[in-house]
Amino acid sequence: MRKEWGKEDKMIFKILAVLLLLFFSWVSSAFACTGFAVYGNQIIYGMNFDYFSIPLKFLIESGSGMRTFHLAFLYDQTVNKPEVKNYFAKTCGINDKGLFCSCQEIEPYTEGTGELRDNEMHIGDHYDAVAAFPDVEQVKSHINEKRWKQSTGPSLHNLFADMKGAAIVSETDNKTNFISEIKDDFMVMSNFANYALNGKDYKEAIGVGADRYITASEYIMGNIASFSVDKGFDLLKKVAMHDSDCATLCSMIFLAQENQIYIALNRNYSKLWKVSLDPGIVETYRGHRKPARVHIGSEGLPSTELEALGS
Repeated sequence: MRKEWGKEDKMIFKILAVLLLLFFSWVSSAFACTGFAVYGNQIIYGMNFDYFSIPLKFLIESGSGMRTFHLAFLYDQTVNKPEVKNYFAKTCGINDKGLFCSCQEIEPYTEGTGELRDNEMHIGDHYDAVAAFPDVEQVKSHINEKRWKQSTGPSLHNLFADMKGAAIVSETDNKTNFISEIKDDFMVMSNFANYALNGKDYKEAIGVGADRYITASEYIMGNIASFSVDKGFDLLKKVAMHDSDCATLCSMIFLAQENQIYIALNRNYSKLWKVSLDPGIVETYRGHRKPARVHIGSEGLPSTELEALGS
């Protein structure tokens, strides 16, 4: 027999609904990041790194017969663990074969584990594939050898894209490995589970970052035929975060066919720097007082030093 709701039941429901809305509003402003891959007249990837104020650096490493560019952040300011003191965690990058990866937080968090069995790997370690493989197919073969687990830190998921038009998002709930494949000519990832959208329209996205996901998708669909570096930054500006606890600290556009990365810092899209993977230099590109260039190596270039370049 169906129970009829009284006034008290309805009031409790309304209070819970408001609290839930407030919770998700807080979460969405506390954790962000938006990544995308577009296959139009050019192959272009992009990423907004959104976080509280934290030291960043850019580095270029060599290994596995390739050069790889990374954005990294000072991880020991996010967790209180002596073993990660002064450790910079890599979160977005591209190699000179055109393989791109953006590793971002996913909500809601899944309780992670520090210990792994022989047939398991932390999903955050998928990011390391960007420095080891030339394309998405080889990444899939590598990561599918293991069952994926979240670590004890923030829950993560990964967007991979390559020069062949392949793009995937890897995700896990600690029970199942999920791979979402690209649809049409672009792919977007924010902070909800992409696999939850499989078989659905992009407008049905719900969860943290759904608004950014929809905005990015609609902008790409309306501009894909003429998508460019400038339009990539227009998109990143539209989905930028401005919250005092979580703001866009770095925006990057990756021109895959040219092995070039364009960088804006702290939502100042009128001032850009350009990184050339080979020979491994960063130079002023737009909006600077004077031209300047410096070498980027495996030791890394702090974002504060980049910001001063060309001043």
